[in-house]
Amino acid sequence: MGMSNADRGAPLWKEKRDTWVSVCDDCHSPRFARENLQAMDEACKDAGLKYTETFKVAENLMLDGVGEPMPKDLHPDWSGQHIWSLKIGAYHDGPKYGGKKGESGEFRMSNCSDIERVCFESVGYWMTYIFKGMAHGSWNDATYCDGSFGMD
Repeated sequence: MGMSNADRGAPLWKEKRDTWVSVCDDCHSPRFARENLQAMDEACKDAGLKYTETFKVAENLMLDGVGEPMPKDLHPDWSGQHIWSLKIGAYHDGPKYGGKKGESGEFRMSNCSDIERVCFESVGYWMTYIFKGMAHGSWNDATYCDGSFGMD
């Protein structure tokens, strides 16, 4: 499931979650393993909400004309244009996001504005650190070093 906001209680994931618990219960009680799995779920959910909020701020800046689709003084993206790097798929379509209708940007952390870079780092780095830190019982990595504090 990783960092996705999937329904972690869905039957599709039950077997994987039970396998996870069975690995942990070689050394720990099943209750301990399930509680840690639940803590990881909650941390991933919180990280997803933080990312959604960050993305919305970036989108609103773009729509208000404060953010640029892509700084014009930088090299264009792969399509030869200056499309907003967070213009992904149908949710952010149309000329107000740069590019042509139906054309997608590339999710990148270079040749983009600072707020776009923060969005990329949120999902590309900090959410990953939170997930991996929680999955391995490394609360420090999930919170203070690389995870939640970076997103905050």
